[in-house]
Amino acid sequence: MKSFRSTIVLVILGLVFWGYLKFYDDRFAGTDGVTKTTGIDRRKVDSFSIRNGEGELKFTQTDGVWMIETPVKDRADDGAVATLFTTLEGLDMNLRKVPVPKGKDIREIQRELGVAKGEVSIKLTGEKPLELLVGKETAVDGRVYGRIDGADTMYVLPAEVRKLLIKGVKDWRDRKLTSIAAAEVQRVILKTAKGEIEAERKAGNWNLIRPLKARADNQKMNDLIANTTAPSIEDFIADSKDLATFGLIEPRATLVFHTEGGKEPITVQIGALKEMPAEEKKPDAKAEEKNDAAKPAPKPPAVVYAKVSTRDGIVTVPTAIESVLSTQPNDLRDTSLLRVQPDIVDRITIESGTSKLVLGRDGEEWKRKTAGKPDEAVNSGAANKLLNDLTNAKAVRFVEDVASDLKKYALDRPAFALTLSSYSTEGTPESDPGEKPISKILLGNMEGDSIFAKLSDEPFIVAVPARLAEGLSADPLVWQDLKIYDLNKNDIVRLEIARKEQPSVTMELDAQKVWKLSKGDGAVNQSAVQSLINTLHSLRAVRWTGATDAVVQGLDKPSIVVQFTLADKKTGKLSIGSANADLLRHATCQGKTGTFLLNQPDVSAFEAVLIEGQKPATPPTPENAPVTPSVPAQNMPTPAPAAQPVAAPPKVQEAPTSEFKPAPESVPAAQ
Repeated sequence: MKSFRSTIVLVILGLVFWGYLKFYDDRFAGTDGVTKTTGIDRRKVDSFSIRNGEGELKFTQTDGVWMIETPVKDRADDGAVATLFTTLEGLDMNLRKVPVPKGKDIREIQRELGVAKGEVSIKLTGEKPLELLVGKETAVDGRVYGRIDGADTMYVLPAEVRKLLIKGVKDWRDRKLTSIAAAEVQRVILKTAKGEIEAERKAGNWNLIRPLKARADNQKMNDLIANTTAPSIEDFIADSKDLATFGLIEPRATLVFHTEGGKEPITVQIGALKEMPAEEKKPDAKAEEKNDAAKPAPKPPAVVYAKVSTRDGIVTVPTAIESVLSTQPNDLRDTSLLRVQPDIVDRITIESGTSKLVLGRDGEEWKRKTAGKPDEAVNSGAANKLLNDLTNAKAVRFVEDVASDLKKYALDRPAFALTLSSYSTEGTPESDPGEKPISKILLGNMEGDSIFAKLSDEPFIVAVPARLAEGLSADPLVWQDLKIYDLNKNDIVRLEIARKEQPSVTMELDAQKVWKLSKGDGAVNQSAVQSLINTLHSLRAVRWTGATDAVVQGLDKPSIVVQFTLADKKTGKLSIGSANADLLRHATCQGKTGTFLLNQPDVSAFEAVLIEGQKPATPPTPENAPVTPSVPAQNMPTPAPAAQPVAAPPKVQEAPTSEFKPAPESVPAAQ
C-alpha cells in the first residue's frame, strides 16, 4: 500500500509541475507578439564558445574559416557552423517573451525554468557580443526557455537551438579529411611499397616526373587527389600518441601535396587496416540462422587509420583510400596518343614512302595544298574524321618507355608519318607568320589488331588500334572531293545510255520539255528518265579508291555508260563497272582521274527501264566481284612477323548521297 501511495504522490506532483510550466507557457508566452531581441549577424562574429555537458567548446574564425580551439584544435565543420548561425539569426522573428506574474521573484522563476545560469549556453564575441542561456523544455513539445545574459526577460525558443548546443566536439569537427581542392594542387608525391611517383601540373596539364617523364592523365590525377584528400572521416581517435599502434610509424602510403600559394606541403599518411567487430546475431533469429546456414559469413566491415599533417590526432576513413597502395606509374599515364585540341590544327601533312600530301583548313572546308598550284577541294569529311581519330586515339598498351630499337617496330621507316600544324597568316610578338608544327605521329608495323606508333618528340612506343591506319593514304586521288557532279538538272538536254546486253538509247529534250528518242521507235518512260537526271546532276561518291585498274574494276567493259550534253554544248561521261564485296559499284567520270564507288540506290537509277516495254538490265553478280581496297597496297603498314592481317579493307569515309548539299554551279570539262 505504501508503494501505491508513493506512486500516487509522484503522479500528482508531476501533474502540478506540468501545470505550472504550462501556466507560464500558455498564459504568458507570446503576449507581446513577435519581438526582435538578438540581432545576431554571423558577419560580425569573431568567435563563440558553447557550454554544455561536455564542458566548454571554443571557436574562432579567420577570413571566414572556423577553427575549434578547445578542447581540441581542429577545423570546424562549415555546414554545422552555418546551420548554427542560420538558426540563431532566425530567432529574430521567432522569440516570444515570457512575462512574470505580479508578486513573483524573477530570479526564482529563472531558476525554475533553467535560465538563471543556463543548462547550455552560447557566447558570441565581436561587434555585438552577447550570451544566450538555454534552459528547460516547455510543456509544449518543440520549445525551450531562453534568456540573454544580463537581461531579465525570458523567451520561448525553438528546441532546435538546444539540440545544436548540446552536441559534442566530434559533431563540430570537419569530417572531410583535408581542405585541399584538387584544382589547387600543383605537385603530388606518392610513396608506397611499390616505389615513388611524382607528378606536377603545368599550364593546366599533369605530367609525370618520376620514375619516368611522361604525360599524365588529368582526370586520373584529379581522381587520385580527390580520393586521398576528401574521404569522409569515420571517427576521431582520442588517444593517438602511440603511432605504431595505428601503423603510422612506417605508413603503408604517404602522399605529399604542394598547393598553389601554400607555404608548407600537406602530407597524408595511410596506416593500418582496422577490422570492425561483426554484428552479433539476435537470440531469436533461429529461423534466419537455419536459412542462412549455407551462405558464407559476411566479412566484417573495416576502416583505415590515417593522419594529416595539418590536423591533430589520428582518424579512421573508409577502406576505399587503400586503392592508392597499388598505384603504378602507368596507371596515371595519359593513354591519349597525343595531347592536341582539334580546333587549333590548320594543316595535316601525310607522308608515305616518297609520297607527300598536305591538307589545309579553309574555313569549314579542307583543301589540298600544292606549292605553285591553286588549292584543290578534297573530301572534307574524311579530313575531319582523320583529325578526330588522331586526337581521340588511345594507346591500348605502352610498348617501350625508351625507343632504342625503332627498326623492330618499322618506325625507322614508318608506313606513315602525319604532322599536325597550326597556320597563321600574321605573326605575333612571340612568333612569325606561317606553319608551326604541333605534333608528328609515326605509324609502323601492325601486330594483331594494333599498330605501333610513336610521337617524334617523345621516347615512347605505344600500340594503338589498327583502324587508325584505315583510309590513310598520301595519294591525292584518294582524297578527292566526293562531289562528282553539281549540275543544274534543267540544263541537261541530251542523254545517251549504253548498257550491257541492251541496245544503246539516245534521247533529247524537245521544246515542250518532254524526252523523245533521237532515233527509233518507242515511248520514253518520263519518270524513270527524270529519276536518272535527279541522281546524275548531284551525284556523290561513297569514297575514292585511287588509281583506275580497268580490268579488276570492270571498267574495261563497263556495264553502264551514261553520256550527257548540257544546254551550253558541254558534255560529260559516267562509266559504271563491277561491284565490290560491299556491293558498291566502281565508276569513273570524264574530267576526273581515278576510280570512285557508288552506292546501289544511285546505281539503280541508271539501271531503270527507260523505254516502255524494254527488259531491265541484268546487274553484275557481286559474289564474283573483286575486292577493291581503299588504299593502295604499297601504302599500307606492314604486319609484324607474328601479326595477323587486318580483316576489313580500310576506308576513307562513306558519305550517303542524301547528306550532299549543292555547291555553286560547276560543269564538267568538255570533250
